[in-house]
Amino acid sequence: MYVFSLFRIIDFGFIMFRLPWLEAMISFGTGYMYVVNLAMILGWIYLALGILGLVFSKSEKMAKILTLLCAVAFAYHLITLITAFFAGGFTYISIFFLVIPVIFFLGAAQNSRSKKLRNNAIAYSFIAPNLIGFSVFTMIPMGFALILSFMQWELSDNSFTFVWLDNFKRMATDHLFWPSLRNTAVFTIIAVPLTMVLALCLALLLNNKLKGRAIFRGVMFFPYVASLIAMAAVWNQIFHPSWGPVNQLLNWFGLESIQFTTSPWIIPNIAFFTAWRNMGYFMIIYLAGLQSIPIELYEAASMDGASSWKRFLYVTWPQLRFVTFFVSVMLTIICFRVFDQVIMITNNDVPGSASTTLVVHIFRIAFRNWDFGYASSIALVLLSIVLTVTIIQFLIQKRIER
Repeated sequence: MYVFSLFRIIDFGFIMFRLPWLEAMISFGTGYMYVVNLAMILGWIYLALGILGLVFSKSEKMAKILTLLCAVAFAYHLITLITAFFAGGFTYISIFFLVIPVIFFLGAAQNSRSKKLRNNAIAYSFIAPNLIGFSVFTMIPMGFALILSFMQWELSDNSFTFVWLDNFKRMATDHLFWPSLRNTAVFTIIAVPLTMVLALCLALLLNNKLKGRAIFRGVMFFPYVASLIAMAAVWNQIFHPSWGPVNQLLNWFGLESIQFTTSPWIIPNIAFFTAWRNMGYFMIIYLAGLQSIPIELYEAASMDGASSWKRFLYVTWPQLRFVTFFVSVMLTIICFRVFDQVIMITNNDVPGSASTTLVVHIFRIAFRNWDFGYASSIALVLLSIVLTVTIIQFLIQKRIER
């Protein structure tokens, strides 16, 4: 029960620091604060009754009475906290409806008569911290964004208004939405196959017994773990229109310099940068796939007189189909969410829509225009696109396996 005691101390800290924070954010006055505090008290009552009725009570009749009282207290607590949610009490609600049920389940499992449940409680206790963190920082924001995509959030008075499909209708007249969608699609079409090809070629090369191959593997993996800001600064210097080595080489051949940070070169430029930065990571994945291929297959192919190309075509590539499928799915998701590369390469100052991707467009609407409702609706559209493309990839993979 030390977990409950520890959590009670944590919640006491929330109570001490929560009251002035809530009172500053809402304008319902002192009476409303009494209602919130009463909801907090009833919340702990339902938790205590739940523990007594479901864990320690051996009387079926008493358990039913306690469970009924627990349900009444819980209902009032839920209604009041939903009201507090629209008044800004989001953090407090998250703790009550995510942390408490998990901790309560672990306590109930330890006191359960079921040996299987009692044994599994240890495993669940290891899962619980990550589950709570994932729920609080990922699932709840996603759910909130889903609801917010149908609403208009007025930050001046912290009020919410349901506008239903108006946010989605705005996309048809948004002069930046369709260019950003096109830029994201073009970026993905360039970056995904390019990264896969480069990663596979590096993996095939460094899978051989070469001198210093461990050093070369580290060098190829370095761009992925290095600072994005440093890598973007180096990349911009390489493709600088005046003194960059690439443009100097073009001038040496009598060609004009290319402005790689303007349309139509900016999206391919960012795609090449992304492929260069990510190829080391996916090279490691391909290396793991190559080293899992049985050597007997290559020996049999050599005995049949197969050339290196045919060994790759009929042995290596079919054996890597699951690795390739995983890499393609992960790269597609990563490329649709491209954001930081665009900001770093362009310094976030490219005018117009030349370098604007969907995530960059969402960022600017949310944190420049402070229109969180419309930004959430675009994020929902992006999620639908990524989900659709991923499902199509799974269907294609399933058909290939047949």
